[in-house]
Amino acid sequence: MLPTSLGLLESVRDHANGDAWARFHSIYAPYLIGWLRRQAVPAHDADDVLQDVLRVVALELPAFTHNRRPGAFRCWLRTILAHRIRDYRRRQRSRQAAGGEVLDRLADQLADERSDLTHAWEREHDQYVVRRMLAGIEGDFQPQTWRAFWLVVVDGREPDGVAGELHLSVESVYAAKSRVLTRLREVAADFLDR
Repeated sequence: MLPTSLGLLESVRDHANGDAWARFHSIYAPYLIGWLRRQAVPAHDADDVLQDVLRVVALELPAFTHNRRPGAFRCWLRTILAHRIRDYRRRQRSRQAAGGEVLDRLADQLADERSDLTHAWEREHDQYVVRRMLAGIEGDFQPQTWRAFWLVVVDGREPDGVAGELHLSVESVYAAKSRVLTRLREVAADFLDR
């Protein structure tokens, strides 16, 4: 599991720190809206739920106590999402409204730590965070360095085969892998708590 940066959370607690909130929003708003839409939540409902979640996070984050266990914030965010979905459904005039059953199912399953949907939430969050970090550092490297890293680390290919394909020495492939992983660790130190 990939925990959220404690430094970022501390910065977001300070409501005067607009840069931290903008960074938090840029990370989590796309994840939350995309996740809701992949769960078949109609777009207008997903947008409303997202706004409710972000409002509650802004209000309640100063009182959030991180227990230093990986996934604590992610679990807290998932709980807020489940509650905001339920509140949104209560505000709807009719339980027959479009998307109602989807929202009810989501709220119930997100509240259950053992549900398949909760496990999907955890897995998709981790994948999203890794993709964000990788996309953020790709431009720091020459295309061939990035390609060597990608083929070995992401695609799981053997360095010897990658070296032959890219016309590099095996040492160069290992060096490319090492350089990218070093940079990824630097970014992760800011993005993730260890």
